[in-house]
Amino acid sequence: MHVDFLLEEESAEAALSLLLPRLLPAACTFHCLPHQGKDDLLNRLPGRLRNYARLLPANPDLRVVVMMDADADCRRRKSTLEQLVAAAGLTTKTTTPAGQTFQVITRLAVSELEAWFLGDPAAIQAAYKQVHGHHFKGIHRVPDEIPDAWETLWRILQRANLYPAGKAKVEWAKTITPHLEPARNTSESFRYFCQGLEALV
Repeated sequence: MHVDFLLEEESAEAALSLLLPRLLPAACTFHCLPHQGKDDLLNRLPGRLRNYARLLPANPDLRVVVMMDADADCRRRKSTLEQLVAAAGLTTKTTTPAGQTFQVITRLAVSELEAWFLGDPAAIQAAYKQVHGHHFKGIHRVPDEIPDAWETLWRILQRANLYPAGKAKVEWAKTITPHLEPARNTSESFRYFCQGLEALV
């Protein structure tokens, strides 16, 4: 099986390129296609999905994952993605009856990809030895309920005297992702993503 991942931005590509070999079966191949933000992904998605609708009949082992940040409106983002997939004539895990084959899964990082990192503080500390437990003081305990996840992660790193000059989302993804442990991650959207991959393959 081969899975194409249509992603919002380069930081998601950086994270998934390191994470997917641990989550997918060894025989499964994948390709990550990042876009230049949410608008670029949504604008290009109808055409890309129509192309997949043409390809899939001749490629039964091909699957597609569409993933983006939920930001402040999880329900509307999910509905938009599901509608775009349906308009292309494709089926998703959400809309397909249990036991039947589907071609696409849509997933959201709630509220942002960095919430997946905040769901595993031990991974952040393993990636950055300067970060200690007290640097997380005052941080919301439910990562998916943090509305400004990347800013929150940045504040934690700044408390450890890291990244004083500005954000580095791709670098954070490359540095923290190797230390993520799905079994201990408290981000519900991260666990939901992992469950979707299990069902996909």
